[in-house]
Amino acid sequence: MIFQRELQFYQSGNAEVSNGTLKIIAKEEPGGLTDSWGNTMYYSSSRIKTDNKFTVKYGKIEARIKTVNGEGFWPAFWMLPSGGSWPCDGEIDIMEQGHTGASSNVTTGAAHLGNCPYDAGQHQYVSDAATTPESFANDFHIYGIQWGPDYISWFVDDEMIFQVSPEDYNSNYVWPFNDNQWYIILNLAITPNFPPNNQTQFPSEMQIDWVRVFS
Repeated sequence: MIFQRELQFYQSGNAEVSNGTLKIIAKEEPGGLTDSWGNTMYYSSSRIKTDNKFTVKYGKIEARIKTVNGEGFWPAFWMLPSGGSWPCDGEIDIMEQGHTGASSNVTTGAAHLGNCPYDAGQHQYVSDAATTPESFANDFHIYGIQWGPDYISWFVDDEMIFQVSPEDYNSNYVWPFNDNQWYIILNLAITPNFPPNNQTQFPSEMQIDWVRVFS
């Protein structure tokens, strides 16, 4: 997830547990909400992260998620290193949908690395995608990685999509994925690249049935 000026204001009230699933709910905010930098945001959502609660390095990390369909929605399941800097300490995107304008029958994964301090020319990521005839938002799917020394493999519904290793990256960059402890993030953003249109429905929700980590 490359950091961009997203269009939502994150607040805890947009996350709730009901009927056995965690729901992250995106809403319109016609009156606007002001963030800590003084920006007015006209959408709200929520982000859940395990930093300072649970971290991991290596293993199988997966979640059963029902994503969301509609222009502007950017659901994601991803990881960052605790206390790390971006991009030199890396980023693992287990699942992202919608942020590139692709329809919700496309899901992507990626691993980012680069040099610090961040410069647009000193960053590289490798990604790939899985597609399905119907929208991923129509049902729950299992998104995951298997991660070990010098490799990360991506899976959708237990089918491997692609794998990366240090050889896939420019040798000027250090492979950061053998270091640090990593935390999990689940969020539903509103992308500035393809913002909501008059067909986008609010409120809409991303549902998480479970998250599992196997060492």
